Amino acid sequence: MRIAFLSFYNGRIDRGVEVATAVIASKLSQEHEITLFQAGDRLTSSVNTQILTVDGKWPQDSSGSWWRKFYLDHYSLKILLFTLKFLPYFFKQKYDVVIPTNGGWQVLTVRLLTHIFGKKMIVQGNAGIGRDDHWQLRLNPDIFIAISPNGYNWAKEKAPQVKIVYIPYGVDIKLFDKTKPAYIPLKKPIVLCVSALLEYKRVNLLIKAMTKVSNVSLLVIGHGPLEVKINEMGKQLLGSRFLLKTNVNHKELTGYYKAADLFSLPSKSNEAFGIVYVEAMAAGLPIVATDDFNRREIVKSAGILVNPENENEYAQAIKNGLAHDYFEKSLNQAKKFDWETIVASYKDLLNNL
Repeated sequence: MRIAFLSFYNGRIDRGVEVATAVIASKLSQEHEITLFQAGDRLTSSVNTQILTVDGKWPQDSSGSWWRKFYLDHYSLKILLFTLKFLPYFFKQKYDVVIPTNGGWQVLTVRLLTHIFGKKMIVQGNAGIGRDDHWQLRLNPDIFIAISPNGYNWAKEKAPQVKIVYIPYGVDIKLFDKTKPAYIPLKKPIVLCVSALLEYKRVNLLIKAMTKVSNVSLLVIGHGPLEVKINEMGKQLLGSRFLLKTNVNHKELTGYYKAADLFSLPSKSNEAFGIVYVEAMAAGLPIVATDDFNRREIVKSAGILVNPENENEYAQAIKNGLAHDYFEKSLNQAKKFDWETIVASYKDLLNNL
């Protein structure tokens, strides 16, 4: 089966969507003819990659733009151009399945193509509950893959006519066994937060909570529009106990997970999944995260769920997490998200399409 993945940011940014797309495409290529189309210039290993160059700025977040509501912001228009550049390949290669990962105009374009030429379109709920994934559902994809339990329930309610399945993101458990801890120039114990620096991730709440956790350091790894704000806030409130690293690629992340003592990310409940929680559990770390439906399903007994807007409750949870051994619980929970199991679900899906 010929399958095309469209992922504008692959080869440039390593967020959950891009990491998952690369892994899924690579593993499916063992049984199918896969091409990963991306705009980034860093080739994705172990999979046939086609770079569709799109000039211009690489916005990390345009969600606050008024034009974003109509998919007319810089980000959305660049993705449209990227998708239009895919058209000659679609006509030449006659792909059986196209998996667009960037929503907006991309999904509309691919839906028109696959409908006219009798091909299949599979989309994933990468945006999370809200307008963007509702747009994808309204275009009646052949399959909608929800990546969280809450997203699955929401999608079933919004589009009962669409075939909807639940397949979460995964993690390579074996990779953590092979990796040595990275050097972190902070005094232990260390709380780790890996996140895009965006408003809905609420890293600022973690920094505030850490002011009430004495003799514990905080390492934040990520980049985004709030880099300067987060760095200034961390240095001001935590001083030498704080470090922000913005230039760590995904392959290097494993070593930082192995070197940390606890992982925390207080994202809002509309976060689509949060692959970083699973990666942290694969390193045996206790998790402190937002108490919501998705986090309960992902974390289970591998950590503590809280209302991060309550600084005292959040801080106490971090203290409790550091005081207890969660290694076995975290590792066992992470094994439920092993990539081999996840990709097997994709293979079954394609075989029965």
